[in-house]
Amino acid sequence: MSTRPLFAVVPSFAVALFAVAVSLFAVAGCHETASKCSGSLADRAYIVSKNSDEVHAIDLTCMEVVGKVATGGQALHMLELNADFSKAYVDSEATNETIIFDARTLTVSKHLTTPRHPTHLSLTRDGKYFAVMAELDNAVYFIDTATDEIVRTLPGFMTPHFARMSLDGRYAYVANLGGHHLTRVDLTSLSVDGTIALDGFDDHTVAAGEGGFADAQIDQQTGILYAAHRDSGRVLVYDTVAQRKLDELTVGNRPWIVYAEHPFQLHGQAKLVPNFVDRSASVIDSAAVLGALPFADEESFGVNYSPLAPGRAFIMNRGRQEIAVADTQNMKLTARIDVGGTTETASTTADGKYIVATVSSANRVVVIDAATLAIVKTFDNIGSYPWSVTIPRGQNYCH
Repeated sequence: MSTRPLFAVVPSFAVALFAVAVSLFAVAGCHETASKCSGSLADRAYIVSKNSDEVHAIDLTCMEVVGKVATGGQALHMLELNADFSKAYVDSEATNETIIFDARTLTVSKHLTTPRHPTHLSLTRDGKYFAVMAELDNAVYFIDTATDEIVRTLPGFMTPHFARMSLDGRYAYVANLGGHHLTRVDLTSLSVDGTIALDGFDDHTVAAGEGGFADAQIDQQTGILYAAHRDSGRVLVYDTVAQRKLDELTVGNRPWIVYAEHPFQLHGQAKLVPNFVDRSASVIDSAAVLGALPFADEESFGVNYSPLAPGRAFIMNRGRQEIAVADTQNMKLTARIDVGGTTETASTTADGKYIVATVSSANRVVVIDAATLAIVKTFDNIGSYPWSVTIPRGQNYCH
């Protein structure tokens, strides 16, 4: 009986045929995997890292990282997309640049030199401009999305921190973190139109220690703006449709942001504002404070909602390394989701199905099913200190 290895008697042409079959199988398998990803620019989440120059792109239909951009920036802060999602703009604080890349090819197309310390950026409703906050220069500059050039720089702000657009697209309301007022910008002329100060304050006194307004979010159904004033613990309320101030509200100690702006029809969903000193979150309906939930912490930098979970709020508790889930109708805690590190921000997908959150200390991103509260996907090794999340048409914010 022969002791030669079995494979030695296989004809050479059969070996070649087997190799071709294996190759074809591998290609077919690759295509099968790729087909699970939609490839649509609308189905992505973009993750900005603070301590590296990376932006990761995740396809949320197949839950895979589909690309990475080395921007060349330093201390990246926030990313936003143009109107058709074909271009991404990300601010680089340390190099004073807005960096632009092609969302299809994930290649950088431009490094735009800016005023100092650019952070948050917001697209106007007509898609023509980005309003970008340059905090150290107390300025807001506008980028033309057609030319990717700065077309206007407005001075005179007090640590501008975020801009939100009126429902009719005419005005931008800028929150001054170093002041006791909001600034209104007329977007037809790209000029300052006026200011709205907290009761008892003016529009030229500095709020020391960033004691002013971090954001001025606008309810997308009513047009009512809510801006938490950190020093006083009050909320400035302004009707952007009628253009008049409403009665102010009193919340907790050192409130951060009233999370009122999202793309969903939530039919009277209460709005939450984390209070850092109290480690609570005040619950606001349209005109009153309903109470405070003791489920936040001293660094709760985000609150998310979903139309698939009415009355539910997801609180990003950085210190507790969790996402607390609150029932705002019954004022109780329903779950604590352990994410294995410090949360920063999150975005909710446009359909409300997923909450995508960064976990900075673990270089991780988690995807949570908003209805079941299950972590359906964990992405590890996402850059260095993943900081912010942007999803097309999602609930996007930053801190």
